[in-house]
Amino acid sequence: MDLPKNEKSFSFEAVGEDTGKKYEGEFTVICIPNMFQKRAIEIEKTRLQADQTNPTMNLMGLGEVLANCRVRIIEGPSWWKDSNGGFDIMDENVCVKLYDQVMAQEMLWKDEVKKRSKAKDPKLGEKSTGSK
Repeated sequence: MDLPKNEKSFSFEAVGEDTGKKYEGEFTVICIPNMFQKRAIEIEKTRLQADQTNPTMNLMGLGEVLANCRVRIIEGPSWWKDSNGGFDIMDENVCVKLYDQVMAQEMLWKDEVKKRSKAKDPKLGEKSTGSK
């Protein structure tokens, strides 16, 4: 079975809760990171948490959001590029909404894989009994 393309594009629009600034544009992202990209996400999360032994939940959450966006986003609008990969954005809600849309692409990709698997082998959805 051929896998679907591991990149998806989507339109993004949000208004910052703190600044009232409107953020919009087209993003292209990696749907499923490979092992090297997963490693990069984990390294970035560790770096953002400053290797603290007891990070707060907010620090862990921001690390998750920024690390995934910084590694998974392949192409984005100028405001994203100019934001130093999200570091310079003042509106947390914008980063969280962007993260949600980035991660939604992974689910869409996985759904496409399942759909293709079932189309190729309709019995794939059935439980195997071990006998023929």
